[in-house]
Amino acid sequence: MNSFFYGRLAVSNLKKNIGLYLPYILTAVGIGAMYYIMGAITRDEGIMEMRGASELSMILGLGCGVIAIFSVIFLFYTNSFLIKRRKKEFGLFNILGMEKRHIGKMMFWETLIVAFISIAGGLIVGIILNKLVVLAMVRLMEFEVPFGFHISGGAVISVIILFVCIFAATLVYNLFQVQKASPIELLRSSNQGEREPKTRWLLTLVGVLALGCGYGIAIIVESPIDALAAFFLAVLLVILGTYCLFTAGSIAVLKILRRNKNYYYKTSHFTSVSGMIYRMKQNAVGLSNICILSTMVLVMLAGTFSLYMGRDVSLRNRYPKEIMMYGYGMTESGKALLKECAVQGAADTGNSIEDISSCTSLSFAGYKDGEEFIIKAWQEGGEVPEGELVMIEWLTLEEYRQFTEHAPELAEDEVLVYTAHGERDDSQYRIGEQTFRIKEFLPELSLDDMQIEIAYDMYFIIVKDEAVLQKIHELQKTVYGERASSIETVVALDVSGGKEEEIACKERIAQLLEEKNPDAQQGEARVESRSQRSDADMTIYGGFFFLGIFLGFVFLMATTMIIYYKQVSEGYEDKERFAIMRKVGMSRKEVRSSIRSQVVKVFFLPLIMACIHLLAAFPMMNRLLMLFGMADVKLFGVCSIVMVGIFAVIYVIVYSLTARAYYKIVE
Repeated sequence: MNSFFYGRLAVSNLKKNIGLYLPYILTAVGIGAMYYIMGAITRDEGIMEMRGASELSMILGLGCGVIAIFSVIFLFYTNSFLIKRRKKEFGLFNILGMEKRHIGKMMFWETLIVAFISIAGGLIVGIILNKLVVLAMVRLMEFEVPFGFHISGGAVISVIILFVCIFAATLVYNLFQVQKASPIELLRSSNQGEREPKTRWLLTLVGVLALGCGYGIAIIVESPIDALAAFFLAVLLVILGTYCLFTAGSIAVLKILRRNKNYYYKTSHFTSVSGMIYRMKQNAVGLSNICILSTMVLVMLAGTFSLYMGRDVSLRNRYPKEIMMYGYGMTESGKALLKECAVQGAADTGNSIEDISSCTSLSFAGYKDGEEFIIKAWQEGGEVPEGELVMIEWLTLEEYRQFTEHAPELAEDEVLVYTAHGERDDSQYRIGEQTFRIKEFLPELSLDDMQIEIAYDMYFIIVKDEAVLQKIHELQKTVYGERASSIETVVALDVSGGKEEEIACKERIAQLLEEKNPDAQQGEARVESRSQRSDADMTIYGGFFFLGIFLGFVFLMATTMIIYYKQVSEGYEDKERFAIMRKVGMSRKEVRSSIRSQVVKVFFLPLIMACIHLLAAFPMMNRLLMLFGMADVKLFGVCSIVMVGIFAVIYVIVYSLTARAYYKIVE
């Protein structure tokens, strides 16, 4: 036989199995297009010259890596569905006289054709849609729309290399599966796994414990920094628990339902429960993957959407006023210079100052162990002090009185304390050799010109005067050395003009500081503008939201594909069973009722579990969002509900469309 014979046979086989291969090819085309688009954007010189290009490049580079890894895992996984359905066909070829090396040549041509269509289709679709996706991205980030159209050679090469490697790996795997099996085993492969599985209570217990520990970590961890460190552990535990519960726990639940005579001995429940028991072992991995992918879509979209929607609130938390001036280690004349430059800068740019305030404070990190603050320089490999990492902000009573009319007098060893999330039952604080008695915990603290740190538990401590503040400053300098914090003076102001006038005023103030404070003789100073930071934030939050939508679509496409192949696999395995049921007297209506009962149980369980996972992850996700300055729990909750609703509608639509394939096969 010449090689063209195997090519023609491969084309004929693909046509006969178009129902299996078309969704696989379309998915490969979609993922290839996504990978090209992401790669092309990261290589687009016009976009990389825009504001925030470095942050955008980092975010999109992360997206490229995620899509590449996911492509390998997902296409290899879905290929296993195809080879399972084709084994019987290969076994028949073998029995009819075709040697396995001939089958291997035929499989090579099949893979070559599928790979060519997938890669070429992915590149064509990616090139066509690239400009549309770029327009959507710049719209999210409020960039100016770049002109021109180009094809990224680097992105084309990346797609070709990635997908050639993936299809080569799947071919090797498929050849191995055929070579190791006898013709009889190939013929019977589609009927394997029909014995009733045992109830594995130990594995069920492991699943419950893993899921419980993952949920517990997500709920108990309070610090955003601790949440970041514990996030991946919680994710791994939830994934492990999901697989164990779908593998063993689902069988245990089904057997409990079978023991319930009132539930089990009904026509629709009898056939659906009995059929699911026999096949749940092999279905568990697919259902677990659907659940995990659904959870990833929900978490990613809810998190990035809430960041995008809450960007203005986050910005105002970090920039209480339009222009923020920061002075470090300023002398008394330097502090006066900050206000002088603010007033002159506003006047020089035609602005009037609508509001101005100032505050001097000292901020540094430490560990709180009971009533003691421990400050210790970090050393690689050194011991970490006991206690919780916190931020401590020290102010003088004179500064505090700028913001309140009711401030009690303090002795040298007395302090006033405010904390939003920290402990409020201490009677004193010890730091180094000094002890401060807590005179009062303040119910609230309004510091309009200071950033309120929310990544850590934060303690605002008000001391008697500048002399006490200097003692604390010298104490932390002896510990932290060159990395010690300086006493910070903040001057914050709002000006009368719009965005352009605000930025011009900020630039003029910075220029005046350089002219009047050469070589930082009166202390170091810097100036920031809320409007300028808003542009950078739009790049970051818009980039994350774009990435969330992009990857969410990729994962949704993968979820759809797994659901489709599950429906097809279920259909072929149920076809003969329901035919027998019809022969023994079950009506067509009862068959459809039983089918509906089984399909609903199987395919809506992952969605329910994904929603439970999202609910358990809500506290941890909320704390992680605090690292980006987003502390609006209500907004995050609303965004999560919106995303769950949208995803549930899409999931139902996907289920309805793919269920038709199941009904068509069974009936």
